[in-house]
Amino acid sequence: MEMLFSMYQTEDTMENQSFMHPAGLEAYQTSDFYLACYLRCLGYTLDGVRRDGRRVVFCFNDRPHRQDDLIAFFGNKAEVKPLQFVSAIKDLKALLHLC
Repeated sequence: MEMLFSMYQTEDTMENQSFMHPAGLEAYQTSDFYLACYLRCLGYTLDGVRRDGRRVVFCFNDRPHRQDDLIAFFGNKAEVKPLQFVSAIKDLKALLHLC
């Protein structure tokens, strides 16, 4: 039996969520490291990083088309420049050691 892919189930299990900044700006947060790297490659602004137990949560300034970007990522249809993705991985790994 073939398993069906559901972005909504994937999002729920990874604890992704939208929230409001104290300044009233809408933001998006995820604990998925590679999703965070992908969002950086797309130009999402990283607003902060915080620890939540053993996990690290990346907080981004949200965009109206975020759901389309997530569907592209989880549907394996996303396209980013490989060296840009490697650079995002290195940058965010460095931040992990500061938290």
